[in-house]
Amino acid sequence: MFETDRKIYCSQIGEGGKVRNSGLVDILQDTSDLHLMNHPVFASFFKETGSVMFLTHRQVDIIRRPEYGEHIRTKTWTYELNRMYGSRNTMVLGEKGDVCIKSIAGGAFMDIKTGRPIRVSADIIAQVKSYEKLDMEYLPRKIALPDTAPVITCRMVIRRSDIDMNDHVNNARYFDITDELFHECHNAKRLRSEYKFPIKRGDTVFADRYDTPSGCIISLRDDSGKVYCNVEYTL
Repeated sequence: MFETDRKIYCSQIGEGGKVRNSGLVDILQDTSDLHLMNHPVFASFFKETGSVMFLTHRQVDIIRRPEYGEHIRTKTWTYELNRMYGSRNTMVLGEKGDVCIKSIAGGAFMDIKTGRPIRVSADIIAQVKSYEKLDMEYLPRKIALPDTAPVITCRMVIRRSDIDMNDHVNNARYFDITDELFHECHNAKRLRSEYKFPIKRGDTVFADRYDTPSGCIISLRDDSGKVYCNVEYTL
C-alpha cells in the first residue's frame, strides 16, 4: 500500500472549472509511478534489469471530481501479480475523506530497450505483497467496438507535448487527444482505455468515434487499420 497527498491546482483544471480527464489520470499515474520507484522489491529490480511496466489498460470510475484547491489523498496497491503481468487499484479521497475516484490499471513487464515483454522470476514475485481488490465494477480489459460505422473519422496530430520519457504518447495524453472528439468529455463518470500499440511522434493516427447509448468510444488507428488505443467515455 502506498499513499500520496497533494492539492488540486490550476494545472489539473479544465473546461467548466472541472478537473480534466487527463488531469485525473496524471494523478493516478504519478501515484503508481512513485509506488513502483519506491517499492521495496521492484525499485531495485527495474534499475538493475533496465525494465519497466507498460500500461495495458485503465478504468477510472468518477464518483466526484475534486475541486480547485482541494486537498486529496491517493492510495494505490497491487491486487494481482504474476511473472508477466500485474494489476492495481488506485483510490482518490477528497478533503473530507469521501471517495472521489476508484481505478483499475493493468500493466506488463517490458524490456525498455527492446520493447518486448519479459518474465520476472518467481522468487521476485513471491516477495511482493498483494492486497484485497477494491469494491467496484471490474469491466473487461478489452473495449469492444460497436458493429456499426463510426460517426466521425478524422486525422489527429501528435504533438511533442504528447510524448513521454519512453518516446511514445503518454497514457494520460490519449485522453487529451480523444477529448477533442467528444463534447461531453468533461462530464464523463467512467473512463476506460485499452492500450494496444504505443503511438510515437511521426506516426499517422486516425480517430474513429462510435456513439453508444451511454457515451462514446474513440478508436485510434493507423491508415492500415491497426489499432493503437481504444478509449471509452460513459456519462
